[in-house]
Formats: sequence, structure tokens, C-alpha cells
Amino acid sequence: MAKIKRNIRATAEITLSSMSDIAFLLIIFFLVTSIFLMKDGLHVSMPDRNKPPVFISADKILTVEFRKDGFLYLKDKKKEMPEIKEELSKWNLDNSGKTVLLKISGELPYEKAVILIDAVKASGETKFSVRMI
Repeated sequence: MAKIKRNIRATAEITLSSMSDIAFLLIIFFLVTSIFLMKDGLHVSMPDRNKPPVFISADKILTVEFRKDGFLYLKDKKKEMPEIKEELSKWNLDNSGKTVLLKISGELPYEKAVILIDAVKASGETKFSVRMI
């Protein structure tokens, strides 16, 4: 009787065609289940149209201008940001009916305007007005 030899060799090949399908399914799964973070941005409360406008005398307004030349002006005097912060802190010590008016040039980058607004908030001022010039 003749013996039949069987070739039982393990092949070194692994089919990877289904691996790409699994990878794409995992990517889609993680995209669908992930949470996208939305930045808060700058919170601005707009005045109510139904309320009458509030009039404030000129001596109770501290005006800070950020002109298109990139310099800060406090009461029409050229100042640096640390000086502005110091003056705002002094202004907030006696905050009885006083307000801060920020006049910001529309030609400046938003980053500079936000830095000024952050400085005003850091000084403790909660209510201020912003006007584009």
C-alpha cells in the first residue's frame, strides 16, 4: 500500500484586506462618539432695547483709546499697558457710578482688543463700554 504524504505547512501569509475595513470603522466610531470642544469666546452682554439709555457725566468716565497706530491713550496721553492696568486699579477703588469707556480702532487685530478687554476685567471692572473708532 502506498502512503500519501500530506503537506501540513503553515503559510506565512496573513490576509490584511479586512484590517483596513476595521480601521476605517474604528475611525468612524471614534469620530461619531467623540465630543468636540467649542471655545467660549468673548461674552458680551448687549443693552436691552426696551430700557431707556443711561446718561453718565463726563467726570465719571475713564476713557482708554487703542488707536490704529497700536498705542494706548488714557485721557489723550500716551501710556503703556502696565500704566493702564495701574490706573484702572486706582479707578476701581472708588467705583461709585463710574465706568470705563474703551475706544478701539477697527483696524487693529482682534488679539490686541481682547488683551485690553482682559486687562480691564483683571482690574476688577465688571461694567464697561466698548466703542469702535
